[in-house]
Amino acid sequence: MAIIYIHAFFALLAIPVGLYIFLTKKGTKKHRFIGRIWVSLMLFIAFTALSITTPMTGKLFNPGGFSWIHLLIPFTIGNLVYSIYSIRLFKKTKLEKHKNAHIRTMIGTYIGALLVAGAFTLTPGRIFHEIIFL
Repeated sequence: MAIIYIHAFFALLAIPVGLYIFLTKKGTKKHRFIGRIWVSLMLFIAFTALSITTPMTGKLFNPGGFSWIHLLIPFTIGNLVYSIYSIRLFKKTKLEKHKNAHIRTMIGTYIGALLVAGAFTLTPGRIFHEIIFL
């Protein structure tokens, strides 16, 4: 059960860190530094999610295994890798399409892996629903 709280703590920490990155000037040393921290947080969150397989109630959960929410793990890791690749290509080529790919995938990761996944953890039958609402 401790891994769930660790996972949730870092996910909740990644929300304001990511929002800060979105609201501040891009391309600065500060942006790159905090961006690296955010990517590290997201990777940690994705990999800790792999060990969260506690039994929960609900028809969409496979007791003792992974639930459908775990499908967001490869989405998260893939988007992070692609986004870093895109921004490195932009630095080499200066083509706007690579910078735009970086922006789109980072926003998509923030929304999909943090906000949407976070909302799904509050659905009835999930542990956080029980902690918060009961």
